[in-house]
Amino acid sequence: LKRSRETERADAEKRGIVAIPGKARKLADAITPVGTCPDMCPEFERVERAVQNAVWGEEKVGMGIIARGRHMTLPIETRMVKTFKRSDAGKGEQLPSDLRPPAVLKQTCDYLFNDLLANATSLGQVHHFLWDRTRAVRNDFSIQQVTKVEDVRLAVECYERMARFHIASLHHCATAEPYEGYSAPQEREQLDKTLLSLMQYYDDNRHRLELPNEPEFRAYCILFQLRAPEPNLEDRVQSWPRNLAQDPRVQIALKLYAAACSTERRGPFKNYPTAPVIARQDWELFWKLIGSSQVSFLMACVAEMHFGSVRDMVLKSIVRTSRVGKTVNGKTSGSTDWTMEELWDLFNFDEEDQLVAFCEQYGLQFQNREDDGKAYLELGS
Repeated sequence: LKRSRETERADAEKRGIVAIPGKARKLADAITPVGTCPDMCPEFERVERAVQNAVWGEEKVGMGIIARGRHMTLPIETRMVKTFKRSDAGKGEQLPSDLRPPAVLKQTCDYLFNDLLANATSLGQVHHFLWDRTRAVRNDFSIQQVTKVEDVRLAVECYERMARFHIASLHHCATAEPYEGYSAPQEREQLDKTLLSLMQYYDDNRHRLELPNEPEFRAYCILFQLRAPEPNLEDRVQSWPRNLAQDPRVQIALKLYAAACSTERRGPFKNYPTAPVIARQDWELFWKLIGSSQVSFLMACVAEMHFGSVRDMVLKSIVRTSRVGKTVNGKTSGSTDWTMEELWDLFNFDEEDQLVAFCEQYGLQFQNREDDGKAYLELGS
């Protein structure tokens, strides 16, 4: 196989299908490779990983034999899926036989989501495998730079499914890490890259094929921007086609964006004493919208990434204003009126213990009022 691979590379370089390592090439002469791999995992990689004992558990089947206290497993080639590998200048570009064409990449996504994930006992059981293999799928699409209408349609479908996978993963893995080494920031990074590529496909092919799911993913992008608000976002949305900008999903995403971003005051009036009074309606609106039927499950999952920052701003605004003796919605410094009940709609936790633990992270504790025993947040310390 190694000799065959060397022959393939030499022939591909001679025919100009792949670049020659170390040889300068004009941008106009850049090569866009076309994949020829008919399987979910290239033959050379299958053999190489089997020899190196680098076959993942999801790619094996039990043999029903126990040896030295271990269950023996056997690699199954039809279950093997190409792994993600960073480009290595020393090894040269991937060969056409390493790259899967769009139809095979679609087949790979079908297997990952319809078979492997659908039959798993939990997302955590197969998440790491899917995280790596979907990254490899995106890499194959990126290298080939597909432009044919049918290929683009397949690419868009795959990217949409992969984006939904990352969004759902961020929610299901938010409370407890599914396995050692799971990283929410890396999950967000891959979602960001997936959405960015998807938006590029939308922009470049708007008049070439139908894009029925574009409003759904534009809405996700708006909510994803809550981490780094853009001052001209609404103007940019207005530049989109009217049917896209006016889609209910896009409009509700904009309302959530406006409500969440208004909790953080910027500019010369950021410390204005009535800011928390003004913003309270926005905080309550944000949580009300999240719980409404207008917001889909996946939209709520994207917004969930920013719940912490919204709650952080709510608490800091209340504390800052109360401690300097300013009035906040009728409550003054030293007041015992910020009860658990009063705070509930502003923080929107599922359990009281979660609100207590959140406030304790900032050195704040709840006390009991003498007159009725209700718990209130002590802000005078």
